[in-house]
Amino acid sequence: MDKDAARFRVLLAEDDPVSREFLREAIAACGAEVADCADGPTALELARTRRWDLLMLDQHLPALNGDAVLVTLRADPGAASRTTPAIATSAASDSETAPLLRAGFAEVLAKPMELETLRGLLQRHGCTPSHSPLDDDDALRACGSPDAVARLRRLFAEQELPKVQGELERATRNPQTLRPILHRLRASCGFCGAQALAQASAALHRALATGADGGEVQALLIVFRNALAETRAALHAELEADE
Repeated sequence: MDKDAARFRVLLAEDDPVSREFLREAIAACGAEVADCADGPTALELARTRRWDLLMLDQHLPALNGDAVLVTLRADPGAASRTTPAIATSAASDSETAPLLRAGFAEVLAKPMELETLRGLLQRHGCTPSHSPLDDDDALRACGSPDAVARLRRLFAEQELPKVQGELERATRNPQTLRPILHRLRASCGFCGAQALAQASAALHRALATGADGGEVQALLIVFRNALAETRAALHAELEADE
């Protein structure tokens, strides 16, 4: 079976670039496939033409608000995602919640939110977390043999990732110091099948290299920190099972 075909699919519509970057990377880190857009008409077209497992629509979108997108979608009998559950995101006051629920949203998610809040929401709507942030097939293709995978994963867990953790803790005030280690980490992740950590590393490295604003960098640091913790936990569990 095609692994991507079985993945939980999320359509994200968010016009704020920092929020969109955080949500896109966080949703992917939770094991879902995510496509994003920045305005209401594009979100409506994507929902009409493709079947999604969850819609996540910011209420205040350019050209067409989130509730208008949803009402129009629900009224279109030919829309591919006409009945797909929808989540509204909003930074407005609680007074906006009740009207959004009446418009047909299953839940309203306040911004900003913690990664665990987002993870819980995705799980409630059917996005089951992957059993491990480690992909054995990818690692085997990169290394050539199970023994080589095991050796590299032990080095990764016991030597490289503790150094990464230390650098992360020291980089609180100056995330730019992480750029060299993030560059090296992407290659190591490939050999060990650490896909989630590789994606989080690449996104954070790209933001730092292109001079992204502080809000975007901080959002991606949260995603990276969580991916690092989950990868270390999975590696240690694997090593303990082998002893």
